[in-house]
Amino acid sequence: MAGGTTARPHRRTGNGALGWQASAVPQARPHSPKGDGIAVHGPERTTSSGVPPSLQGREVRCATAPATWTWEVPGPPGAPAVLLIHGWMATAALNWSGSLDFLGQSFHTVAPNLRGHGRFGRGAPPFTVEACADDLAELIDALPLDKPIVVGYSMGGAVAQMLARRHRDRIGGIVLCATAASFARRLKLRPVVRVVSKISAAGSRRYPGAAEGLLHWQIARHDRTVGTRGQSPVGNGLSWALTERSKSDLATFIEAGATLNAYDSSSWLPELEVPAAVVITSRDKTVTPWRQEALAALIPRARRYVVDAGHDVVVNSPDLLLPVLVKACRELAQT
Repeated sequence: MAGGTTARPHRRTGNGALGWQASAVPQARPHSPKGDGIAVHGPERTTSSGVPPSLQGREVRCATAPATWTWEVPGPPGAPAVLLIHGWMATAALNWSGSLDFLGQSFHTVAPNLRGHGRFGRGAPPFTVEACADDLAELIDALPLDKPIVVGYSMGGAVAQMLARRHRDRIGGIVLCATAASFARRLKLRPVVRVVSKISAAGSRRYPGAAEGLLHWQIARHDRTVGTRGQSPVGNGLSWALTERSKSDLATFIEAGATLNAYDSSSWLPELEVPAAVVITSRDKTVTPWRQEALAALIPRARRYVVDAGHDVVVNSPDLLLPVLVKACRELAQT
């Protein structure tokens, strides 16, 4: 839509700070192992303290991709699929737990952890945007999902772009939220960041005991930085999701940060032939709005939406984001 869409404040529909809906969610469809080296375990109700009782997850092991934990809401019969990709220093639970029930009213909604993030994260192979895109292509085949609309948030937006580039036939479209084609603030520091990150990641893999303590320091440092940008405390009221994040791999966080610093899709986005929408968070101090606007301008015929909120809207005020996100996904699913 050339003029774009701007979200207005939306009345919360559930309980708690995140607008979590307490209504029951239908049982997920059982899955059977598919093919050699691919196993999709049946739905499990997590017993972690504080997890909403309707939230279900499963372990997924593919032929070559590392094992991952995936949250899922089946949605109405025959509903189109939506694949949610989380951001840096987060997990699917931390990024999307306030969105799953709402999106599940309209879509078969799936939210996996990226490699090295959350449960099953320790000891993951090296992190690159390309590797994550390939992992998700395997996940789509394993579940299976029929051409899902892929929603990428922040770093997840970069992964969604790469998934569309490398595996266009697997997806129905992309919705890019609070993200960009390039993230680096100081281009001259890219070589330094690359070298330092490579050494740091190698050290954390060689000395996992020391990495445990450094992981908590890195998380605390990240969360303090977020606070200086005017955002609410990370995961406020989501202690169970914060606990899951602490199971991540330190080397992955280091490599992901360096990957984002080096990422630049501006040269090939104009050639991307896929239905696309860009959701711009107009008060964002992490991925500035001008970067998001530039992203929208690069993608041919991309639909543009605006949410009057900051980078943390998906966690701390999902009721502002979700009506726009549902609209974007529905419109792409109908193209």
